[in-house]
Amino acid sequence: MVASMIARSARRKPAPAPVAFSPVDGRLRLAIASGGDDRIGLDPVTRRNRYGVPATPAPDELWFSSSTASAVSPRGWIAAGEALQRITGPGAQPIGAWFDDLRRRLLALYGAPGAEAILAASGTEAELVTLGLALGLADGPLANIVVAPAETGSGVPAAASGLHFLSRASLGGAVAKAARLTGWEDAKVSLETIEIRTACGAPRAQDEVDEEAEAKVARTLAGGGFALLHVLDASKTGRTGVSRAAARRIRALCPERVLVVVDACQLRCAAADIRRDLEDGLAVMLTGSKFAGGPAFCGALLLPAGLTRRLAEAPVTRLTAALSPYSAALDWPASLRSRFAAGLVHPANLGLGLRWSAALAEIEAYERIPASDRAALLAHFDHTVRAHVASDRGLALADRRGGAAPGLAPIVHADGSDPRPVYEALTAGQGGRRPCHLGQPVAVGPRHALRVCASMPMITDAAAHGFADVEAGLREVFASWASLRA
Repeated sequence: MVASMIARSARRKPAPAPVAFSPVDGRLRLAIASGGDDRIGLDPVTRRNRYGVPATPAPDELWFSSSTASAVSPRGWIAAGEALQRITGPGAQPIGAWFDDLRRRLLALYGAPGAEAILAASGTEAELVTLGLALGLADGPLANIVVAPAETGSGVPAAASGLHFLSRASLGGAVAKAARLTGWEDAKVSLETIEIRTACGAPRAQDEVDEEAEAKVARTLAGGGFALLHVLDASKTGRTGVSRAAARRIRALCPERVLVVVDACQLRCAAADIRRDLEDGLAVMLTGSKFAGGPAFCGALLLPAGLTRRLAEAPVTRLTAALSPYSAALDWPASLRSRFAAGLVHPANLGLGLRWSAALAEIEAYERIPASDRAALLAHFDHTVRAHVASDRGLALADRRGGAAPGLAPIVHADGSDPRPVYEALTAGQGGRRPCHLGQPVAVGPRHALRVCASMPMITDAAAHGFADVEAGLREVFASWASLRA
């Protein structure tokens, strides 16, 4: 079947019809970009957010940027519009039931028996929620052990320390950046980090990373503390940090004082992997706005059954009231709402619900494609990208031995020059070119890499119509890249 899909590449599908906007779209444009922080706000002139992404579909631009953010797909836009009509039109669905349904759909895709889902405005907000839960469980100092912060998110180290990571919160307006959240001022939280690369940018051996994680947790426990350990499923360059096997072994040291959370915010692993994580007692952070192709800034924290029961039975804590600038009551499942969301000011985050409505439409469509076909299409994407890099002496893969997650290729300039000016020119469509969006530049040792990425919408469309559009888009990206370096 896959061979026939790829063979159909020779017959390009007709150009997509322009996206038609209905009267509801004016409200949707505003609502879908609400309930987020500085990063999601639209520039009044360009009508794009900090990442150069509009609130509406932009099918005439090239989107190979799923490791950072992409424009909402037409499929997602329609789903979000339908959701907005359901909760605001005649006979409107109760908003609480809507959020419950979003969680149900998310858990139907990734959940295990007894698991729960807490929605969050982004992966960074999911970090804050995770820390809030850990503080509720800890009876002593807490060590938050984060893997490769430079390859997760710029705000993660601050959030992992219990600090405001921007000057404006997703729901609370202006806040004091780098200050502790109100209510967490006296929390004994220390941030520890584990790197997955050497100073020169080479990947560290997995055994070294695992051993460092085990040593840091053991030292925390020996000092009477509580350890919150992160497992990095896929970094900005598609690499892992702390293996699942090591995480299970570390958690078994003292399950009452070790909370392991898998950072799957890129969402590049299989749904079965996430279900296995939950079954093994690991929490999972994910987003619908990276590989899933949903609008920027929709995150979630999935809790395994045992942790959910433990939290539901824990003494009522006021620590999560500190999350009021970032979390709404209906982000939380009913089983935890009375204990952990009672102190939250906002009842609901409408924009977050709309963004998840769009993302879930894409994830569900992607999951309907047989897993073997998805894998083959991603492999075809990677092969095509590697062929373009190999044919251009000015480019090189950041990690020559591979190892990146499928559908994510970090690429550097072979002469070590800075690719960031090229990134800006590609994004802006400089010289009359079509705008080409790649993953933002990320430091790999002393160099910076641009990331050429596939997404769920891209693979879903390729499964239906062939790979010709993707191949044509990649040719255009690499041709523009070459001309801009000339």
